[in-house]
Amino acid sequence: MKKTITLLALLLITTIGFAQSFVMINTDNQQKTEELFNNNNLTIHYYNDNFVLGTAKTVDENMTVLDSEAFSGNDVYTLIYCPQAEQQSYLGDGEALLQTTNFVIVKGAAMPYKNDGAVAIFNKEAKLPVAHRDFPVVTFENPIIREMMNQVNMDSLQATVQHLQDYQSRMWNSTNAFAASDWIAGRMEALGLEVEQQPFYANTWYGSGQAAPNVIGIQRGTVYPNTYVVCGSHFDSFSYSGNCPGADDNATGVASVLESARIMTQYEFEYSIIYCAYGCEEMGLYGSEAYASRCQQQGMDIIGYFNNDMNGYLYGDTIHIDCIYPNSVAQIGDYYMNVADTYFPEMQVRHVILLGGDSDHTSFNQHGYMGIYPFEDVDHYSPYIHTSDDLIGNSVNSFAMSQRYCQMNIGCLSEIANPVGSQVYCNPVNDFAVEYPYVADDYSTLRLSWTEPSEGSTGTLVRFDVYRDNDMVAETTGYEFIDEITENVDVDYYVMAVYRDGCWSASETITVHSVLDVPEIDDLNEEVVRYEVYDMMGRLMYSEKTISKNVEEILVNDLESGIYMVRFYTKNGNVVNKKYLKK
Repeated sequence: MKKTITLLALLLITTIGFAQSFVMINTDNQQKTEELFNNNNLTIHYYNDNFVLGTAKTVDENMTVLDSEAFSGNDVYTLIYCPQAEQQSYLGDGEALLQTTNFVIVKGAAMPYKNDGAVAIFNKEAKLPVAHRDFPVVTFENPIIREMMNQVNMDSLQATVQHLQDYQSRMWNSTNAFAASDWIAGRMEALGLEVEQQPFYANTWYGSGQAAPNVIGIQRGTVYPNTYVVCGSHFDSFSYSGNCPGADDNATGVASVLESARIMTQYEFEYSIIYCAYGCEEMGLYGSEAYASRCQQQGMDIIGYFNNDMNGYLYGDTIHIDCIYPNSVAQIGDYYMNVADTYFPEMQVRHVILLGGDSDHTSFNQHGYMGIYPFEDVDHYSPYIHTSDDLIGNSVNSFAMSQRYCQMNIGCLSEIANPVGSQVYCNPVNDFAVEYPYVADDYSTLRLSWTEPSEGSTGTLVRFDVYRDNDMVAETTGYEFIDEITENVDVDYYVMAVYRDGCWSASETITVHSVLDVPEIDDLNEEVVRYEVYDMMGRLMYSEKTISKNVEEILVNDLESGIYMVRFYTKNGNVVNKKYLKK
């Protein structure tokens, strides 16, 4: 009996000894943050310039206790950026562990605030970023890098945004999100990258299960294949209700990553480049957390990370960039400014703090890597994100700005990865175009045409490969291709110029919208409150809130003959897309 009592006492002492509190500690400067990381009493799980969140064995007067039994009954806490005036309506009957002017912290998974900004905090030890080597000091333009920048094509960017927008919703665990992941992987594979779709599990307020997988594409360096520079974007979208087409948030970021890969795979670099597209960012950075955590576990040597998230909404008349990053990664922030000053000295770039949201660079920062987030404008970003109006036209109103952000992405990656001096370079085709219908009144065929690439390629042109929806459908030495198309489908085409030395170069992508007869508005069975008319390239041509009962009257007189998409918005919040031929 005495022995049993002794064992119970020891068990009680052991339990008390291992009990830890989930705490917050305010920090005034980078030095204090570094001191906290060296505190043996504290395990830090999340940090920024203003505070750290961690588990403490012993609580002292500098700590605010948020949960006396850390991670007990939950595997995650959620930091939600939400202004104080709206926190009570946001929380409802829910209980917050902490409420401040700009954010709340809750136990378990939680719904994002309507604009943006949820960070899931796991029972993992954070690590301060460390510069593995000095970032280059850029004092003059590299002509090879300028050559790459000049190839960024606005139509190609728009085609990617249009494709992702057309899913209408890319919620993290939806069929459309999985389809988007597969489509991005197909695009990367067509460019010759080593492609992986990384599965991961997410436990969110919206449910638990497998998320649409991350897409990771690697372009191997010729000298240092195991040292990397990384760029990334998230492809999921979110809305409180209805559709979430996510054109600016974040089809524009995916477009920048894919366009960078399209151009940079034509060149060789000393260091490896990784192109990423993440799932489940909107629920708390789950996708990038899964990848960055794995990178740390594997000890990957990553020089720097460049995030691509929302770059298509221009406020005002002048293209500018807001750079978001913590003080702990000031080296990469200074490097970004240096590249901008060298290649685009007229452009305003400023270091800012985003108080109303976050993005995937934070996952890399938390796992010891230097990451930065170039953003469209912290004070005037798109007001349409996380709604059914996050569309090309209103939410993405400047592909010229998206082009500049993509050029900066290429510049920052290339200056680090270092283009190999003796370049194998090849030009894409010129004047890539589609003629549809190819035969009058026959909407089952179309004609693709192009002209020969510009002079300057180092290799000998061999042939042209025609791709439909990322699958090669023809090889030809000619300059046209006739294809059959099914009614009521959207089809992506591009042409690859193939050279004898192993170099290949992809054209921009053209999306063809095939014809479908448009019913009368009465056939929609819902009251229509407004409509928009788009051309075959996805450009907004006309919109009207006061509608007619006759579809013939919808297309205004100054539109040329051709194929148009009419997007109807109903009183019940639904969006119906119908195609129409104007003769």
